[in-house]
This record gives sequence, C-alpha cells and structure tokens, in this order.
Amino acid sequence: MEMDDRKRKILQAIIQDYITSAEPVGSRTIARKYDLGVSAATIRNEMFDLEMLGYLEQPHTSAGRVPSIKGYRFYVDCLLKPTAITSEEKQYVTLWFQDKMNDVDQIFQSTAKILADITHNVTLVMASSQIGAKFKYMRFLPLDSRRAIMIVVTDSGQIENCIYPKPPEVDIDELNLVAERLTRFLAGVPMTDINLNMLGAFRDNVVDDVELYRLAFRSLQKAYRRQQQVYTGGTMELLNKPEFRDVDKAKSIFTMLEEQDMVTNLLFGNTSLPDKRVTVRIGEETKLLPMKDCSIIEATFKSDNVVLGKIAVLGPTRMEYAKIIGLLDFMKQHVTHILEHYHDDQ
Repeated sequence: MEMDDRKRKILQAIIQDYITSAEPVGSRTIARKYDLGVSAATIRNEMFDLEMLGYLEQPHTSAGRVPSIKGYRFYVDCLLKPTAITSEEKQYVTLWFQDKMNDVDQIFQSTAKILADITHNVTLVMASSQIGAKFKYMRFLPLDSRRAIMIVVTDSGQIENCIYPKPPEVDIDELNLVAERLTRFLAGVPMTDINLNMLGAFRDNVVDDVELYRLAFRSLQKAYRRQQQVYTGGTMELLNKPEFRDVDKAKSIFTMLEEQDMVTNLLFGNTSLPDKRVTVRIGEETKLLPMKDCSIIEATFKSDNVVLGKIAVLGPTRMEYAKIIGLLDFMKQHVTHILEHYHDDQ
C-alpha cells in the first residue's frame, strides 16, 4: 500500500477540514465539500487505508477521522503551499511598526502583538541583549570547594557571569587553563553560535578531562541565555481553542510559558534545525511533554549572518500551517529590515 495521488488529495482535504472545524471528519463530509471525483464509499475505503498507514486516527468510537502527527508531518512536508500574506495584513503590519520604533524592545513587543492578532495563537519572540556580540575572553574566580564563578566578556564590553559546578579535586588554576584554551578557540565567535556541538571541533585540542570543557560550554550557554528576553503575545488565545477546554492541559502550557529556560530550550534547544527558512515541529517532535498536543512554527531572523533572534507561533496541532508559514516568512524579513534600519539610524 502506497501514498498515491488520490490518497494525498483525500488526506489534504481531511486535514484542511479538520483545521477549520476541529471536528472528526467523515467520508460524506469530504465527498460533499470537496470535488474529488469519487464516491463517499471510495473515500471511506481510502480513509481506512490512510489510518492503516498511520496518517489518520479514529478518536473514541466516532465515525470520523482526525490527522495523526505523521499525517500533519506529511501535509507540511509534501502537500502544503504557504499562503502569501494579504495586502491588508501587510498594511496593518507596516502601519503598526511606523508608530512603534522608539527602541528595540518595542520592536520585539510589537512583533509578538501583531503575530498574535493575525494568527489567534500564542506568539513568542526571543532576542538577546547581546545582539551581534562576539566572545572575547573568559576566566574563573574561586567561590568554594565545589563551585567557581565563570566570567565571560564580549567584544561589546558586556560582562556575564554564572556559577560553574566544578569537581572538588579541580583547582582554580586548572580551570583557568580551560578558560585560556576556550578563549583561544572561541575568540570572535558570535555568542549565539556557541553550543555543545562545537565540542566536536574542539575535542582534538583537548589533552585532559573533556567533561571540564563540556561543563564550561554549558555554563557559557547558561550565562548567555540569561540575557535573552522573551516577548509573548496571545497567551489567552489558548483558552478559545477546543483542544484546551481541559483546564489541566491549558495550565501545563501556561506553566511552561512562565519558565524562561523552558521557552529558551523550546526555541534554541535544537541547533540542528535550519535557520534559513520557516521550520515546523509537531507534537512530540518538540521533546517537551506540555507540547505533545501542540505545534510550533518558527523562523530565525539574521543580518550579515548574525542571528538577531527568533519568532514563533505556538498553537494546537490543528493550526493554519499554510497561513502561518507564509506570515512568518514575511515577518522574519520585515523585522530583519526594521532592525537593520533601526541600528543604522542610531
């Protein structure tokens, strides 16, 4: 059994109908609303095959079907065509930003507000107070037998610090040797690019305990992430979604959104994601339990190959993927242009 053209069309129709209605979709509905040129009986047989292939699920004893995570993934990767932002929406975005360009914070707050207004979902905008900053040097100061203070200085003069959980048998001189090696390796590297994957490139130069360097990289990330600001919009929109009538389910999302470390991990935790286009993670692909019934659509905005931040829309798996992907693609270009223009004018 394979995914032929008819199955593709039926799956696309089911997902589009479910996105609109939030109700399980039956074969008669598809036959009546979509001109597929086949009978309800044929559609019913194809729906059964799609369920056997894992693209559809049957909730409870309902006669209708709903998309599975696999179904949504196939839809996003193979069937979806992003919808271009409308001229009215473009005008709305442009006029909104014209009056709200006093500082960078206001730009990011406005981005979250606009996305929430247009998508009616939760929106997240994350940017760093160290936009464009590059690593300059680091050093350690003693604290006690089990901890040291890591100090990180960037080329912009920003100083960050965090507690480093050192092994008790390691003294401060050994840690500062680690700092010297990391300084030689990381000097000039944008702070946004520092991640654990860099250990692979660095490992050949390490002649002693790799774990010390792993801890140092993690502490570096922690120090940097503390300076990242998260702007949210549309949080209460969740309560208007049928999927979140269960108060406990909505509460778990609200709790997660209150934890900046979790939001940071949600947006920056997967460094394998490409940052040149809009990306979609569905349900358990986010690797966060509160997100198992949600999707997140995100985009990275960059200037001169420097990451300026991320923008994302979070909502139920039953999202308007085509519209939101088209909107985020426009917004990441628009916000990047605004930020470049803003810094040029300073």
